[in-house]
Amino acid sequence: MKFTPVFFGSSPDMPGIPPFPASVPGNIQSDFIKAHPEFAGDLNFGLEHRKMLPLEAYAWFYKTTLDYALAPGEKLWFVTKGIDYIWSLLLDGEEFYAHEGMFSRVELCLTDLLGDKLTPRAEFAVKIHPHPMLYPATDRTPRHRSQAAQCVKPPVSYEWDWHPRVIPSGIWDETYFETRTDAHISDVEARYVLSEDLSRAEVRITVEAARPAEVLFRSPSGETVFEGRTSPDSPVLCFTLEHPVLWYCRGMGDPALYTYEISTGGDRKTGTVGFRRTRLVMNAGAWREPAGFPKSRSNPPAQIELNGLRVFAKGSNYVNQEIFTGTLTRERYEEAVRDAAECNMNILRCWGGSGVQKEDFYDLCDRYGIMLWVEFPLACNNYFDSERYLAVLEQEASAIIRKIRRHPCLVLWCGGNELFNSWSGMTEQSLALRLLDKLTFELAPEIPFNMTSPLSGMKHGGYTFIDRETGLDPFALFGQSRATAYTEFGVPGIPSAEFIREIVPEEELFPPKPGPESSWEAHHAFNAWGSDAWLCFGTLERFGDVSSLEKTAETSAWLQSVGYKAIFEAARRQKPYCGMAINWCYGEPWKCAVNNSLIAWPERKKDAYYAVRDSLRDVLGSAQIPKFMWSPGETMVLVPWLLNDTRESQKGTVTLSILWRGEKTVLGSADLEAKPLGNAKGEAVTWQIPEDAAPKERFTVTAELDRGNGDILANSYELVIETR
Repeated sequence: MKFTPVFFGSSPDMPGIPPFPASVPGNIQSDFIKAHPEFAGDLNFGLEHRKMLPLEAYAWFYKTTLDYALAPGEKLWFVTKGIDYIWSLLLDGEEFYAHEGMFSRVELCLTDLLGDKLTPRAEFAVKIHPHPMLYPATDRTPRHRSQAAQCVKPPVSYEWDWHPRVIPSGIWDETYFETRTDAHISDVEARYVLSEDLSRAEVRITVEAARPAEVLFRSPSGETVFEGRTSPDSPVLCFTLEHPVLWYCRGMGDPALYTYEISTGGDRKTGTVGFRRTRLVMNAGAWREPAGFPKSRSNPPAQIELNGLRVFAKGSNYVNQEIFTGTLTRERYEEAVRDAAECNMNILRCWGGSGVQKEDFYDLCDRYGIMLWVEFPLACNNYFDSERYLAVLEQEASAIIRKIRRHPCLVLWCGGNELFNSWSGMTEQSLALRLLDKLTFELAPEIPFNMTSPLSGMKHGGYTFIDRETGLDPFALFGQSRATAYTEFGVPGIPSAEFIREIVPEEELFPPKPGPESSWEAHHAFNAWGSDAWLCFGTLERFGDVSSLEKTAETSAWLQSVGYKAIFEAARRQKPYCGMAINWCYGEPWKCAVNNSLIAWPERKKDAYYAVRDSLRDVLGSAQIPKFMWSPGETMVLVPWLLNDTRESQKGTVTLSILWRGEKTVLGSADLEAKPLGNAKGEAVTWQIPEDAAPKERFTVTAELDRGNGDILANSYELVIETR
């Protein structure tokens, strides 16, 4: 029997503050401000989040009075799936266990460990030590993400260009006490090897239990396909499954899951297995690089092959959905995963700065058919080779691998985000990355591994509507680009005027202004990444109406929507050389005034979400448009495409038209057939911009796809006349 007693939180750094209710799972800082609203209000509003800074140096306690009874043969255990980050356990004030790391599952037999010291009504405490810091913050060394460079704690909370400086800690994942007998099942894992032709699976089920266990293995339809029995002396069962039903990502087939049930008579465990083979293979044409001297290596592979099929990976970068990740529930995870599937995505890149999620997240991705690229908790820092750091990394990375490797949604490991850049300074010779390569090979060799993103041939950026380096808009920039994978790119957007009113005080609302005490800047409208990002007010003023908060938000939403459409469709047209298009980013953990996200916190879909949903349809009529801004009298050259991300050939008629001042002009149609997982390109059509076109005047290009089934799908792009 497992139970979680009522915990109360306290801090020795706040004498006179009485204990407060503490949620398990949860985060101690969140519980504190909930109990003491006079200390800090809504962290999403104004500058309230800055009130959390003094808490960074505090220690915290979770305390409870034990209340249990043991039957003959029973022992009391303490079990946690995650406590953030440096913590220790105390009984009646005496420390008996210490740990660093938040992703390792820890199970302690308190009966054996504490002996006679363990009694009902004893005080049990979890001490949370102050946040790990590589260096203290001073005037010369201010607070910065690099303070996280020697811990395996997600660096994002040390502040990012879309995340406030709010660092959580505490009992963030399921944690409980449990009475156990020898009937307890400690662990179950089902592993398998697929034959080269995918027609046979060699299954290996390992049961850790002190008693014999009955094993049932069922097909996705519920039919029992194997029965067996393990014993303490023979804990492994092996069997062959002929013609297994394979797991596929969304859009490629069903995410089929087998189930198993393990029982000792006194305990029972269940789980799922998805049979799939994932590989990272060379992109089409990549072996031909480099074309000239000096001869060196080709660009590394960035093409996901799932069950022998080259999948175009289209999706988004997933980051923590909450500042206080311990508060996340299965329902909140399901909102995100379901919305990703409904957006026609088939992959989420679990960005390294955010860490690892609770088990529910991976289970839901299995069920919805969302592939996962999973990074370890390294991002944009130099995780240098200290003995202490490497020891903790090995412990935590091993725990992460063992936790996630059973999930069919997992298709790629990655060492972390942007580690081969000047701001990180790591290379293939960094011991942390060599260690992660070793651990993934030893513990999950069937899953590919990349040391970081991006690698040669892959691209991160741009992140603004007008590219800072080239001055090009998304149509022009990505139309001229070539990459094996676009694993980060973004276009900023304001969620809505109503949303801004929820976070910016009335006296600051409009016009938006930067400054150290500006709520707009604190919520990343200015100086997030460059002085004018993410708002880019000059760009909004250049193309649209910024005369009010409402008009500014509408202009921003328009540019974000059309920008994302341009990028996703340009990347899809670059198949088969290009294998991925994954935007930055999907959601956010608090209310950003402006962000590249498709979903504003907590789960508000921006206009851009719906634009991306349309651009990611598995079968899509698309218009290749050379640029966003046009001049009077200029001739547009447009090319119709049929984009196909399915396993079958697709036929259809793609018709291009222009909507100008309320009148629709059909420019031409193309009857196209796209091969499985391929594209088809039609003949170009032209249209001349009227000479009387006015600055900032908008017009719409539409690609209509008629597949002969009576359902015509329209795909539109709203463009603009350049300011003279």
